Amino acid sequence: MSVADTVEYITLGNPVSRVLISSSSAMLRAFGLRPKKLPMDQPSMAMPIQQSPLKVSLHSLMGSHYNFVRIAGLGGASAIFMGAYCKYFLKEVSDPKEQQESQAFADVANRIHFLHSFALMCMPLAHYPLVTGALMTAGTVLFSGCMYYRALTGQRRLQHYATIGGFFLIGAWLSLVV
Repeated sequence: MSVADTVEYITLGNPVSRVLISSSSAMLRAFGLRPKKLPMDQPSMAMPIQQSPLKVSLHSLMGSHYNFVRIAGLGGASAIFMGAYCKYFLKEVSDPKEQQESQAFADVANRIHFLHSFALMCMPLAHYPLVTGALMTAGTVLFSGCMYYRALTGQRRLQHYATIGGFFLIGAWLSLVV
């Protein structure tokens, strides 16, 4: 398989992309929008036209690993809550230097929390969803939890666990390569 074939499969040929493309096309047609006609003298830009759209729901693609989508929902909701709580709580810190430092820790924790909550929605599509999802969930809890603790209390005693959580997150992302 060449690099061009791999890129084509990743962007257009896999089942998720096909479902997204056919769903988007159907939605655009419902609004009365038609795709732009491509000139046929540019064969590299022309996409093959499918005769019938795929009838695959995303839920069926998820299968038994749909619980990671639920964990992603809880993670996203808790990321929004913790972001708002840290903004509110850290307004009350009197020392400007301590407030700025704590806000920096809270921002990093919240960014990682939100990003990996979003990434958990894709775990059912991973080659080893249980391994990748467990590593990502544990890494997010350890890393973001310790950073939130540091931001809200100012104590550094759990900070080394954030490093372990970071290694779990690195392992989760690398497990997608395997």
